[in-house]
Amino acid sequence: MTDITMWAGGGRYGLRAEGHATGSVEACAGISGILYALAGYLRNGELAGMVHGVEVYLAPGRSCICFAGGREAEAAFTMAEIGLRQIALSCPEQVRVT
Repeated sequence: MTDITMWAGGGRYGLRAEGHATGSVEACAGISGILYALAGYLRNGELAGMVHGVEVYLAPGRSCICFAGGREAEAAFTMAEIGLRQIALSCPEQVRVT
């Protein structure tokens, strides 16, 4: 089971993913794709001044991404949340988002 916790408030955003989506290669790949895409967007956005305070830790079974910013940060967070929730709906025994 991959447990994903997401939070937002005051222009700060974050998510933590722990565990493995054992039993679904597709769920694991989908989660990884979303997290790596979000990290890449944030790193490029930080260079462009669109987001700030970017902290990224990506490792098998444990990942954490935190960042701050305005519209661009909120849009990136929302995209990641929607994608991760869609995976959780498709694979509820492997993925949980709170």
